[in-house]
Amino acid sequence: MQRLRIPAIVIVSVLALLATTQATAGPSPAGNLTTLTPGRFLTIEQQIPVNVVFVGYEEGTGAMEVDEEEFLADLPSTYRSINRYPSFYLGNQPTGLRFTFDYDVTWADTDFEDAFFGYLGSIAEDQPLTLFQELYNEQVASSLEVTDNAWIDAPSVEQWLADNTESELGVDTTDYTIFFVNWYGREDFRFHVYTKTDEPDPDTGYNFGELRESRKIIAWGGTTPDDEETGLGDLHRIWFYDLSAGPEAWTDNWNVDDADLDGNGEMEYRMPPVWEYGNTGYRPFDDLTGDLAKVARYVAIDMLFTTSPLYKVALSPPALPEDIQVDISLYQGDPTVDGKDYVDPSLVEQELGELQPFNGISVEVTDTAFTSRALEVYLCWLFGPSCYGNRLFGIAFADLFLYHQDKITRFLEGDGDYELPLFAYNTTEDLSNGGLLGYADDNWADGTQSFVFAFDDPFLRSFGYGLTTTVIHEVGHHLGLSHPHDGYDSEDDIDFGAADEFYFTWSGDESNSIMSYIDLNWDFSQFDRDNMNRFFVATYLNQANVILAKVLKAPKAWRVAGSIIEDADADAASALAKYQAMDWEGAAFDAQAAYEGVLAAAAKLKVPVEPQAWQADYKAKSPSPLFVDTIPYEKLVN
Repeated sequence: MQRLRIPAIVIVSVLALLATTQATAGPSPAGNLTTLTPGRFLTIEQQIPVNVVFVGYEEGTGAMEVDEEEFLADLPSTYRSINRYPSFYLGNQPTGLRFTFDYDVTWADTDFEDAFFGYLGSIAEDQPLTLFQELYNEQVASSLEVTDNAWIDAPSVEQWLADNTESELGVDTTDYTIFFVNWYGREDFRFHVYTKTDEPDPDTGYNFGELRESRKIIAWGGTTPDDEETGLGDLHRIWFYDLSAGPEAWTDNWNVDDADLDGNGEMEYRMPPVWEYGNTGYRPFDDLTGDLAKVARYVAIDMLFTTSPLYKVALSPPALPEDIQVDISLYQGDPTVDGKDYVDPSLVEQELGELQPFNGISVEVTDTAFTSRALEVYLCWLFGPSCYGNRLFGIAFADLFLYHQDKITRFLEGDGDYELPLFAYNTTEDLSNGGLLGYADDNWADGTQSFVFAFDDPFLRSFGYGLTTTVIHEVGHHLGLSHPHDGYDSEDDIDFGAADEFYFTWSGDESNSIMSYIDLNWDFSQFDRDNMNRFFVATYLNQANVILAKVLKAPKAWRVAGSIIEDADADAASALAKYQAMDWEGAAFDAQAAYEGVLAAAAKLKVPVEPQAWQADYKAKSPSPLFVDTIPYEKLVN
């Protein structure tokens, strides 16, 4: 991928914040700025503590042991987040966030392990073997037989770790904390899977966690303090990963025989059950240390803790919106079903409001006739060829974008500072797309987000899907969030997803985030909130710098608006101080205040600040599958 170097980056260190900004920006024409840097791109550096707790593992070099030194050597020392899809078009597009990591490894003592595994045993519920445990037993290379099974409630385990880790081990779980768990080898070991069964689909009532074999998992975490179903009560940043659980479907670690699962000639790299280490299956299972380090690096750090946004979170800069309306145009293509029965605007507003508390969120649903040209274009998009000839190189998948781009004024009414256009299709089964729930499209020009599309039909409803959760998920993409199973590694400089050598990253979905595919909850995780808050700190401050450069060119700028600018600068300094204290939500609100202060100065000086148009320039590139949310068939049906 071609990379662009972005000039004039100002690195801000917490320990030398004032000196750095003053040295790079220099004194203003009147007065002094300590934090805002007019016209400059601000990059915020932060050291992030990351705890790694091994529970049930022994340190060493044996097949089922972990070498701490080698484990740490495989972890990243830094992370630099980028705007992923704009970078696909234009080369490296930084967000303005850089991290270094301070790792702390703890080996749980016997008392903690006895208490923890005793708790697991106390809440374990006897259940039949899952389909995938049975399939594991049929593998030629499997080294033992799974003889029994228990369900263990994943949120309860996360809560126990939140309540007991600091008091028993001295590990602060308000810092990012990975628990690598191994119950196998103890006398009280039970074959088990983790479950979450308390959030059925809000439209259909289908309980994926209880009814689907593929939703029995080996990892969990990221629950917020105020989650409506399983809130932790206090702030914690926990993710646990248990290779002695399962075997499971989600990462296909039940299959220890076959290297290539999709027939593309590449091995799908998976982490087998812990008891397979020392055995040879589709690959030699001889590097437990390296495998756990891969999970820590590419899943926990790259995709959960410090991730990169799919899109720029700055909507229509430099005039960022205060109010966002999700405008749902619902194509009623099935005369026997009212699509409005399968979308809950109040739930969409609630969940998006928790992700972006700095913006007012509203949702409007409008029926739209699915006739004539709209139907014709849908059929071209579904079956091809393109209704638009070679307009976008004949790519039929672009047809929904082109249709709505051409007719956008028919759908948007100017409600809210930013009207987010979402087109939902309620169709008959003969028009089903076969499993595509939705996607958040870009503008086919420079990677700016454009439209959101969502789909429902009898086929999808038969598998438990309405529209509400798809709407929340896809709008999450439009606002910037990536999946927890695809991401970017800055030291490797690769954008990757859950395929081939990174197949194991499907485990990132086993977290309390609606951005996953696992359908066990409809909330944004604590990790999602942290990342969004950090993105907004950089966004608000950098857009304030853009506007401030124009403001300071106005005649008598400091004389007319100097006190407003100084207050904004103080808010910016407060934002960076809170950022470094890991109060990222507070930092985002202060950064917003700094931005709004600069806007107020611009208004007083009559300096115009206009939103950037989001319409495309029609400089097409091949589409990326990163955010086309087709549920893999085996995950759809099992």
